[in-house]
Amino acid sequence: MRCILKAMRILLPLLLVSVLGSSHAPPLKPVRWTLANGTGPRSVVSGRVVEVTLQAEIEKGWYIYSLTQKPGGPIPLRIQLVGAADVGVRGAIKAPKPVTKFDPNFGIETELHRGKPKFTFAVGVPAGSLTGKRDLQIAARYQACSETLCLPPRTEKIGLTLRITSAR
Repeated sequence: MRCILKAMRILLPLLLVSVLGSSHAPPLKPVRWTLANGTGPRSVVSGRVVEVTLQAEIEKGWYIYSLTQKPGGPIPLRIQLVGAADVGVRGAIKAPKPVTKFDPNFGIETELHRGKPKFTFAVGVPAGSLTGKRDLQIAARYQACSETLCLPPRTEKIGLTLRITSAR
């Protein structure tokens, strides 16, 4: 019975989205992602790191799952940097402590974020990197749910510009 409930929880939203998607109603989008401290270029010296903070604004009644959500249930949050081979996330992503809640539909403890959680991480530039501007994207892959509906996982991309300078 638990397997049937789990399958229904995953498949029913997909069916609803496909049915609702055929109408002219806008898709549900209960999470908005922004860069804290504005969208302007971040300066970083070649060989160093710059701290970046990504913020989720989650509508009331909705939540996303944590970076540390265990497998076997909902899709955990994943944050990646895309767009430049020589630039990457260094170290662990700092996140607020998630709310832990048993989800009877998945049959496991889930870890949730609500409201306006911030995720901070270091973006590293190797020594010897070419100076100049780099336009990158932060890809946030997540699953948003409410008490009655889970949306299919989606990936949002947020632009990030780095201005790389040389070490003096």
